[in-house]
Amino acid sequence: MPNSSQLAKWGIFPLWLLLTLSVFFRPITPIDETRYLSVAWEMWLRQEFLVPYLNGATYSHKPPLLFWLINLSWGIFGVHEWSARLIGPICALLNLYLIRVLGEKLWPEQPKVALLAPWVLCATLLWTVFATSTMFDILLTNFVLLGMLGFVMVCQQQATQGWILVSIAIGLGVLTKGPVILVHLLPVALLIPLWNKKKTINYYRWYGLLILAILGGALIAYAWAIPAAIQGGEIYGNQILWSQTADRAVTTRIHARPFWWYLPFLPLLIFPWIAWPRLWGNIKNMPWNSDQSLRFCSIWFISCLLIFSLIQSKQIHYLIPLLPAFSLLISRLMTSVKQKQTERVVSELVIPISLCILGLLLILMPYVPALEKLAWVKATTYAWGASVFGCGVVLATLTLYHKKLSILLCSTIIVFSIFISFIFFFKYTGLAYNLQVAADKVSFFQKNNIPVAFIKNYKGQFQFLGRLTKPIEVIFPAQAYQWHKKHSGGYTISIEKKPDSRASYSQHQRERWLIFRTQGQK
Repeated sequence: MPNSSQLAKWGIFPLWLLLTLSVFFRPITPIDETRYLSVAWEMWLRQEFLVPYLNGATYSHKPPLLFWLINLSWGIFGVHEWSARLIGPICALLNLYLIRVLGEKLWPEQPKVALLAPWVLCATLLWTVFATSTMFDILLTNFVLLGMLGFVMVCQQQATQGWILVSIAIGLGVLTKGPVILVHLLPVALLIPLWNKKKTINYYRWYGLLILAILGGALIAYAWAIPAAIQGGEIYGNQILWSQTADRAVTTRIHARPFWWYLPFLPLLIFPWIAWPRLWGNIKNMPWNSDQSLRFCSIWFISCLLIFSLIQSKQIHYLIPLLPAFSLLISRLMTSVKQKQTERVVSELVIPISLCILGLLLILMPYVPALEKLAWVKATTYAWGASVFGCGVVLATLTLYHKKLSILLCSTIIVFSIFISFIFFFKYTGLAYNLQVAADKVSFFQKNNIPVAFIKNYKGQFQFLGRLTKPIEVIFPAQAYQWHKKHSGGYTISIEKKPDSRASYSQHQRERWLIFRTQGQK
């Protein structure tokens, strides 16, 4: 139907806008967002765009593309919090556009798949939670999609344009988050005999041009990395060229977790679609042998998940660039195979009922003994859970009325539920995820020449929030006493497990305490 097609095509933009508005209802969250915005802030202060800095020291943990984009936004709109935080939502919008383009290329004879894929992605829990964050994974997802689009174009007799896209995707992916872009792209490229059965592809030529595309991407990345290594010095050069790339993936103990660590989280990360019985009923009826695109997306998702499980360093958000493959699979599964009417009505209510159950769990959360240690849980009221429960009731009612669950309706309700959850969560957590008050104190200290030092491990929490113009001194715990003797009237800042009633100032930082002390306070 033309009307439904137009709704699927254009309705995704108001949904994206709703997600974008959530930025104004939540603070810059520590420690990732505060750190990355602080790196961008120091880049702006120094007007030094080749080598990133954090708290006055070279910052080698991430390449500079995200910081460049934030500085570009500041150059256009001025240095504001909102202009910096626009980058995340814009990258998310590009995700939605590219997945539609990729869907059109994969299934040109089934345009509904391409129309629905952005809706599925937009409501997949892991993607939705991080879509507006000032982090690297949503940006990286764009280059994964661009690379996959390049592979498909090569298979569709657009070899030159396709390999150029792959090369650009690799280069910009490296500038976003390092060589991890190859972990996303290479499995699909190397396993082409498993998903491409057409005789038009010469595999020797394919692998040869793949090597050239990787070299082209490396040239793009090294156009920054080599001058940055020279300017940043030997230690910084070694870190960006090796320690923070391949070496970190193999030998790191940072976020080191066992092989199976992702598996318990998967059902939650790909909620709500995993709870849809129609999905599981359709899997067995799909034409896996005859549908090359179906195999393409399956190999993309499964191979990357296995590789990320093998890599020691694991974080939930590392899986975000895999979600377009999952979303395309869901869209394909939901557009071709139909269930019997008698089976559909009851099974279509599973997702709405799951949302209602989630709402009830949120209502009961303050009474769960295992969650008593979380201060913010005690502050919650029934309003959060009741709102989510109400969303589930609305979805169930409309599903019963139409006698089927609509992807568009489901995605809208899920995104709205997450939007209101953002509002409630950051309302209840208060200062635990909002360091603005503490950053303003540090800014006051610096402006009035009051000495301040951070004890042990400073993550750049205050640099951007306080618009600091000087680094904060970092000391070891054993040095605190001597530091206070030397800096009468100065303040030390530490993160501790318990509050201190004698401290000059204290507040939650996530589940710990941020403590300000002056001389004589221990």
